[in-house]
Amino acid sequence: MSNNFKLPTGLIGRFAVVKLWPKLKTAEDECIARLKIAAAAIGVECIEINADGSLLEDPNTVVSRQIVDFVLHLHYDTPKNYDVFSFVALWNPMQFYHEWGYQRTSRNLLSHDDFVSCSSAAADDHVARMVRNAQTHLPAHFKLYHSLAEIARPPSLGDHKLFYVGINWEAVNGGQSRHQDVLKRLDQTGMMRIYGPTVFLNVKVWAGYQSYVKEIPFDGVSMIDEISKAGISLVLSSAAHKESELMSNRLFESVAAGALVICDENRFASKYFGDALLYIDSRCSVDKICEDIRAHLEWAKANPELALAKIEKAQRIFREKFSLVRNLSDLYQGYQQRKEDLLARQGLGHDTAKLRVGAYFLVPEFSRETVQSHLSSIAAQDYRDLEPVLVIDRVDAREYRTEIAQSLAGATPAVRVLELDFFDHGPTGAVKGERKLGNVIAEIIDDARGIDALMFVAPNERLLSNHVQALAGSLIREPQRHCAATAAIIRNGKATVHTVSEQFEFGFLSDDAPIGYARLMFRCASLPANLNLALPYLHRKPLAALVGEHKIHQEIPSTVIIDIEAPFPTGKWNQGMENELLGDFCPEVFTVYRGYFREMPSLAPRVVAVPASIPYSRLSRRWVLYQIEALREKGVGERLNLLRAKIGRRVKRAS
Repeated sequence: MSNNFKLPTGLIGRFAVVKLWPKLKTAEDECIARLKIAAAAIGVECIEINADGSLLEDPNTVVSRQIVDFVLHLHYDTPKNYDVFSFVALWNPMQFYHEWGYQRTSRNLLSHDDFVSCSSAAADDHVARMVRNAQTHLPAHFKLYHSLAEIARPPSLGDHKLFYVGINWEAVNGGQSRHQDVLKRLDQTGMMRIYGPTVFLNVKVWAGYQSYVKEIPFDGVSMIDEISKAGISLVLSSAAHKESELMSNRLFESVAAGALVICDENRFASKYFGDALLYIDSRCSVDKICEDIRAHLEWAKANPELALAKIEKAQRIFREKFSLVRNLSDLYQGYQQRKEDLLARQGLGHDTAKLRVGAYFLVPEFSRETVQSHLSSIAAQDYRDLEPVLVIDRVDAREYRTEIAQSLAGATPAVRVLELDFFDHGPTGAVKGERKLGNVIAEIIDDARGIDALMFVAPNERLLSNHVQALAGSLIREPQRHCAATAAIIRNGKATVHTVSEQFEFGFLSDDAPIGYARLMFRCASLPANLNLALPYLHRKPLAALVGEHKIHQEIPSTVIIDIEAPFPTGKWNQGMENELLGDFCPEVFTVYRGYFREMPSLAPRVVAVPASIPYSRLSRRWVLYQIEALREKGVGERLNLLRAKIGRRVKRAS
């Protein structure tokens, strides 16, 4: 462990990073390799996991708080899907979110517990806008750059060659760009060394380039070697990166490699590195860009000492702010305080008022897997003022009593068993008919004594450790609040990309995006009166009756994982009949809640209905008032267009 870093008491000294595409070689591999090097430099360990939390080296083991301190998630395409505190890196330009589906990808960011910034105001403000009214999140605090552990090479101009690495997307999609025109022009000078994949998506992307050298492996080291040998690095940003003032890792690795950097007009570079770099403006003509690059190369050759001084200055700035060793050290040192700050924001500090929560875990048909899943959810909970109850069918409880008792022995917190009839077994037990779930819920409510709030967990649901905490915190902060809800992760088999679901639409239930049960917590004191008028007749929508005429207050965290391959409940039901019953009992429950997701206004051209004629006499008082109101509503331009159209029609009729 380095002399400057001491692992805070209570931490493990290991974190995980998500490798989203384990079968592909991507730029994320280089970032992960460098994170591992930086971790080793301060004496901690970085391990790789899949998006579902399974360890890359041991897929049968799932990451947990007993294994790692936290997880780093580097991409916006998937939500958090594991039960460990998770940071998501704000490393992508805003344009990428719009291209990949703005609401989906933005909502994925919010499924994580916290964010790490790379000093892009656009990326940071994106998250700050979404969480500005949230009590569960704070804007990004820690910095983590797609950088290197430390300075890797001393300042050197190497072979005075211009290094460039990239994919050459234009060769893939058949397009043309100013970058490509510049590279083609420079390729003819013999001053360049171009690196990147030889073949990408079955296309030889650098075919025809004399300066192309080879593909560089993503191992965290080879890139630095090649940059250092060349001595001068050309760092170009995409339009999206420039718009968000966000740098790719090329700037950081070039500085760390000890090379002189020629950079474009990305404001990030000039803001943080100033005159330690040389600049071009890629908005200029190709002739001007190439002329400026040649001038910089000639200057460096004629003034090697001044060029080396620029490199030294850039490396000093790198050490002060951008090294991964510094970033990881700062994150580890402030991590525990940050978690306390987030908890305090939820209103769950040490002096917070208590809320006794009854959590009823449903086991309609005995299954060892279901019981174990429920017990794991119970044991994981951070919120401790909890009374967990295992609700088991009465017949199964008798048959499996010994096994159930063994499973619950030593459980913390202690788990009570409630025996109810999920099925109607008839007078002889020969026939097994499913009771409406509303009947079971009604009996559970009768059992709920001495608790302030209650919730239900279905057999196809798994709770993350902060689930009860998020819901209880919502009710504690707002004593008049009846019902709080979180979002859910919809798990669809072994699919790589799962979705965040937060919509509540009791009028229409979808098997592909179920509302679930555990997402909701109800304050007992404000449960609707006369629930017995509705609950016994509801099978798929009993929670709608519990919401009643109240509002659902949605919190951002996605803390329930719902397995849609095991739907619950099963059995026959009639959605129309349940809707009609709810329409009589609590019609307000059909209000649709979408959480973060918004109904965006249509961008289709508006068609404004215009009356064929004004129903008032010309120049009468009403005619004048009508004209004034039309000007206010439609504007002078629209009225002039109408006048032109009217004149046109008259001319046409006259001809």
